[in-house]
Amino acid sequence: MVAPTTASQQQLDMTALRLTVEETLFAFLQQKACGADGPLMTGMFDVLRDFLGGGGKRVRPLYCCLGWSSVENAAMDSSALRAAAGLELFHTFALVHDDLIDGSELRHDRPTAHRAFAALGPEERAAWFGESAAVLLGDLCEVWSAELLGGVADGAEQAVVRGIVDRMRGELVLGQYLDLLASGDDCGSVESALRVIHYKTTKYTVERPMQIGAALAGAGPEHLAACAAYARPLGEAFQMYDDLEDVVVDGAGSGTDGRDLREGKHTVVLALAMRHARPAAAERLRTLVGDPSLSEERLAEARALIAATGAPGMVRRMVLERREEALTILDRAPFHPVAKEALRLLTDLAVPGVGQW
Repeated sequence: MVAPTTASQQQLDMTALRLTVEETLFAFLQQKACGADGPLMTGMFDVLRDFLGGGGKRVRPLYCCLGWSSVENAAMDSSALRAAAGLELFHTFALVHDDLIDGSELRHDRPTAHRAFAALGPEERAAWFGESAAVLLGDLCEVWSAELLGGVADGAEQAVVRGIVDRMRGELVLGQYLDLLASGDDCGSVESALRVIHYKTTKYTVERPMQIGAALAGAGPEHLAACAAYARPLGEAFQMYDDLEDVVVDGAGSGTDGRDLREGKHTVVLALAMRHARPAAAERLRTLVGDPSLSEERLAEARALIAATGAPGMVRRMVLERREEALTILDRAPFHPVAKEALRLLTDLAVPGVGQW
């Protein structure tokens, strides 16, 4: 399967790219389902297909495709599409395990994998069955991701791609571990929160997918370094923007369900709030944040205490600064103009609406 050529177009068709990657991914899964072991994994396939159909944006596959297009403004070959599909399965592996670690019930308004599996298991051991099956599904997604990402290039390119993929795998696990370490009684520091973002978001969401696509197209060290330089500020901006949505409720929207505050997740906005809060307010925040049974009233109190410190405004400025830095680096990067335009669009989609701040 080959994506339509973009050589004669002024901009990439992002919707067509995403659909082509999904076709590649689901064709691969259909092959597995029709294989000798397929009938034994019917329940796993049902949960996986429902999970993949839950509204994912396919951000990592898109960055992989744009990495390719930043070097070769031409139709992507099957190796690039397989790599992009492999990255989506790698992301699925991470999400399934992350939901299990966090004890999350829903993702995109659908049951998380361990909750879906619980409904399939014996009633008296539903929770155990669900959690155990989710671990196995995550492992299976990682195995199949490795199959899709393995052997996608020849010669010198193969060694470069394999090195990037291997680093990405280790970085994601390290980021998850650092996130766990940061889940103690205190609310963390800005520095530790940014370190987690570096490994859990920047590396495996933007930098490594872009580098994999670019390396498949034959990019050299300078080009790969430009991918990393663009990814760093954008990844930080994206995650801080996402974290901000959990603690800010204003006229622009209703905010999220407060999951980060209930989990006690160490974010930049929370670290800044603790740094600038008065002693009594800081102590009250410590009693509220990290309580999984936090009521809506107490959640609103925590949000109000954070807002009073001015931390949300500080984070907004940090997001704007990093967005501008990413766009400046993009302007100077040795990327094909068509890919640059698509990357500008993705930059705006990563932090939507910041122009109105």
